[in-house]
Amino acid sequence: MSQLIKTMNFIFNGRLKLLSRFSTTGILNTIIDFAVFTLCQGAIGLHYTTSQIIGYSCGVANSFVFNKKWTFEYKNSDKNAGYELIRFILVNVASLFITVVLMKFLVNNFNFNIYVSKIVVTLAAQVINFLLYKLWVFN
Repeated sequence: MSQLIKTMNFIFNGRLKLLSRFSTTGILNTIIDFAVFTLCQGAIGLHYTTSQIIGYSCGVANSFVFNKKWTFEYKNSDKNAGYELIRFILVNVASLFITVVLMKFLVNNFNFNIYVSKIVVTLAAQVINFLLYKLWVFN
């Protein structure tokens, strides 16, 4: 048990801290995103583009809180919080736009299954988001 605690501490607080925390937050965001997407698209019957927007938005709400407070441990003054939120929203709107366009491209041009394309666009969004969060939003 002691070794497990040491290993977990190394992963989440050692050299791998930033990457492991971003990945963990991303997994949680993805679960939220996929659950809402599946509910909207499968159970409710909304178009996959609308479902993508709704699911992605729910994941983003979770992402802001966890990435700011836990992943990047960003502590800014309250007077800068508005600018930070605007930058975060801009990154996610750009990422959402890219994922919707890419998803449509994969579904319409390559006949990808909606859920397979969802996985591909989610991975693309993770790379884009990590870089922009690290370099611009929570810098």
